[in-house]
Amino acid sequence: MKSSQHPLRRFVSVFSLFACVWIGYFFADSFLFASANEQSNVAPDCVLSTTTCDFSNASATLANDTVEPLVPSTLSVNADSEASYFLVELEGVEMNMGIYKLKLVKTNKNQFQGDVMLPICMDAEMTWRGSISSPDKSISLPIDVRMVR
Repeated sequence: MKSSQHPLRRFVSVFSLFACVWIGYFFADSFLFASANEQSNVAPDCVLSTTTCDFSNASATLANDTVEPLVPSTLSVNADSEASYFLVELEGVEMNMGIYKLKLVKTNKNQFQGDVMLPICMDAEMTWRGSISSPDKSISLPIDVRMVR
């Protein structure tokens, strides 16, 4: 009698293991990374371009109206801040391509600059959404960047 129950126990154990792995695979992103995704869903008021984006405590300008993949475009931020650098973090809206990070260095008292160089994607056009922030997060500017091939 014991030998007939043994395969059933093994089947239940293996089935339970696969069920846990399946649940973890499909639901881990929503549980582990929910806060990161919620922040990027809100569309900012400004799409970076040659027209200056004015915020309450800073302004930002891109050298071009759109960014081409793998072609640098200078991003300038003017802010009254004692920070030594600003950090740009962008995520793709239409396609998940990871998080693009860029450090803007201080070029003079109130100006920070860096070259945005986004990766190649399959789509001809794409929106990158994120923020420009000081290291202490006292300044955080929500932005979009349009990429066009």
